[in-house]
Amino acid sequence: MEGENNSQLHEINHVQSHDCQSDETIQQPSQDHEAIPNAAQQFSLTGSKAPPPYQGGVYLHPDYMHYNPQYGQPQNTPVWSLAQPLPHVMRPGMKNRENQDTEATNKRPNAHQEKVPAADEPPTEHPHHNDDLKEDKNHPEARVAQPNEHGFFNKWGEIRHQFREPLAEWLGTTIAMTLGLCAGLQTFTSQNQAGSFPSLAPAWGFAFMIAIYMAGGVSGGHLNPAITISMAVWRGFPAKKCMIYVAVQIVGGITAGGIAYALYHDAIVDSALMNHVTQSESLARQALLTAPRDFVHPVTAFFNEFVGTAILVGTIMALGDDTNAPPGAGMQAFILGILISVLVLALGYNTGGCFNGPRDFGPRLVALMAGWGGEVFREKHAWWIWGPWAADISGGLCGTLIYDLAIFTGGESPINYPRRRRKRALLIKQKNLMHKLRFGRRKIRDVERAVQEVEQ
Repeated sequence: MEGENNSQLHEINHVQSHDCQSDETIQQPSQDHEAIPNAAQQFSLTGSKAPPPYQGGVYLHPDYMHYNPQYGQPQNTPVWSLAQPLPHVMRPGMKNRENQDTEATNKRPNAHQEKVPAADEPPTEHPHHNDDLKEDKNHPEARVAQPNEHGFFNKWGEIRHQFREPLAEWLGTTIAMTLGLCAGLQTFTSQNQAGSFPSLAPAWGFAFMIAIYMAGGVSGGHLNPAITISMAVWRGFPAKKCMIYVAVQIVGGITAGGIAYALYHDAIVDSALMNHVTQSESLARQALLTAPRDFVHPVTAFFNEFVGTAILVGTIMALGDDTNAPPGAGMQAFILGILISVLVLALGYNTGGCFNGPRDFGPRLVALMAGWGGEVFREKHAWWIWGPWAADISGGLCGTLIYDLAIFTGGESPINYPRRRRKRALLIKQKNLMHKLRFGRRKIRDVERAVQEVEQ
């Protein structure tokens, strides 16, 4: 009898221990139950109807999907991200005019994507008690917590949805350049007591790594016009987005320059007073502005930036090529941080290691507004134009060209267009440019005839 009583007490305590779990325990699913992609269907004897954990066991409150309708929605637009493999898109140069199926596919992204098993789909239905709220229109919570017809709960949510990518690109550029500029100001204003050139290189590299992790999943985390323009020319990044990205990257560089100058203004003034020079001639100049050293020939300075950016952008294209040897998930940004550090260490002495137009233009404009004089834009024969912009953009384009000629096989690159398709694509671009500029109507007709001849 005592044994039976002990076993009954043990069962009661076991049941109570399950029924009296804390909220914290319930809200943290076990790692043993994480969803495994492509796992075989399990025929369980437990008969559990609970949905599998979403996205590797991340906890979802029962009401979360109701108040966050955008969460977990499928991604139907490509993201040219530095934090993941680059998308494979169909560009105009590869499409036939008669191929209507291809046009329909472009209008409906992922139209031919394999259907995801129902067990692996994220939850889309709202909890039942939230449905009760919808039915009871007079319920206070139903009146104050209903989204509008577009699924947004306030005006800012709708604005952010429209400008999410430019905002992410601006924020990432601002953070990367603020950290890098502050590291440089700390090093030079302290006369290498709080840093050195070998420590400055990884500071720039890991600053961009942090920014890519922050903005990579939304805007792609380009943070550099040379990268964005190369993506547009060689990987099908939309031209309209390209111009917007370059604009917000410039604004991000200006914002970062202002923040860095404001934070280190006292150190800049103190450094200038100690050396009995003006701010524009102090050591802080080397941190904010890039320029060739006095003994470096202009041709050497140009190709120093050209080669560095070519290596940078070419490596980015290699990391985003899933037919090559892409790194593991989330490792692209870390590798790019190491790459930028190596580039600054190897090629940063001659010109300051810019490899990015806004990195030089933003602080240079801030220095002009701080009273350093217009000489900052005239020095070294207007270095800020032919160095950080001309050399870097041309270097990025050339670096991708070399990679595509040697390795890349995807149809996104014009290098891999059929010859007739390449000619047709150039003619169509010429015709569209004439339409936009509104001149040469007769020439437009000639171009249209040429396009038809190529298609036949």
